[in-house]
Amino acid sequence: MKTFYKKDYPYMYARVSAKKAKLYTEKDYNRFLKMEVNEISRKMEEGDYSNEINQLGSEFNGADLIEKALNQNLRNTFEHLLEISSEDAKPIIEAYTRRFTLMEYKKILRWKKTDEELTEEIKKSAGKIGLELEKIKKGRDELVEEISFEDPLIDYQAELEECNKEDIQICLDKAYSKEMRKVAANTRSKEFQKYVKNEQFYQDLVLILRMKKYGVDEDKINRKMVSDSLDQPNEVIEAQDFETALNKTEEIIEVSGDTLEEVEHSIKHRRLQEALSTLHKEPLGLSSVIGYMVAKTIEVENLRMMARAKETGIQNTETIKSNLVLH
Repeated sequence: MKTFYKKDYPYMYARVSAKKAKLYTEKDYNRFLKMEVNEISRKMEEGDYSNEINQLGSEFNGADLIEKALNQNLRNTFEHLLEISSEDAKPIIEAYTRRFTLMEYKKILRWKKTDEELTEEIKKSAGKIGLELEKIKKGRDELVEEISFEDPLIDYQAELEECNKEDIQICLDKAYSKEMRKVAANTRSKEFQKYVKNEQFYQDLVLILRMKKYGVDEDKINRKMVSDSLDQPNEVIEAQDFETALNKTEEIIEVSGDTLEEVEHSIKHRRLQEALSTLHKEPLGLSSVIGYMVAKTIEVENLRMMARAKETGIQNTETIKSNLVLH
């Protein structure tokens, strides 16, 4: 198996640093908060999102335009990172971005469980991952057999063959988490390893709280966990009820909120802030590239949330501001 070693990446680092400098700052977000949705899209057009806003502007407007432009820009950005990255960094970037491909597969698999007709949204999901329409019209098992990637560090089909087909989405999450742990181990970057460990811990924590709220038993909860067994928040899993689980969560990490939604938001905030802090400790290493990718993903989520909130008018400025994740 190929091992990825830490080394200097002056060219890649310079390009990533230039991209990082274009990310929106807290001052930029404060300006956006005073704007209407169309004003935000016009401001985005002046910067790094110019090409996408111009390409999509004749077809979409308002929050739809912003969301489409954000998604397209994120894909373009990650594709460009692959072009400029060293051979050592490519497997890490590919593994990180695989999560977005898996999201589209899971969206199609959820659709397959319904009796609904083929929608434009599902067609677009198939297009994003290069899946022909004829293939998504086949049976669910046949669709699962189509799930494959170029040079992954684990055999996804082997993982899925051992899986209960009713839990296929869970199995995909587990397989992806297993691959990320293997990628992290091979980088020999302590910062990246810590990032992967924390990501999976927080993913499990949110899942546990959701299941505790609806009274799911411990065995079913344990089957859905994606993190390494040594890293799982067992005291939360073993809590007798949802309230106890919330209290245990607050003992483990500093989170706040009285409802599941509030606690989830607090966990997400903490997870992303920790990720940025961890990955910025190694400025010339591989984790700096993932640090930028995390920061870029956060920016996209911030802008999408802001545009939707402003268009619906449900949230006031202070609420929108409190939901932003800043770096």
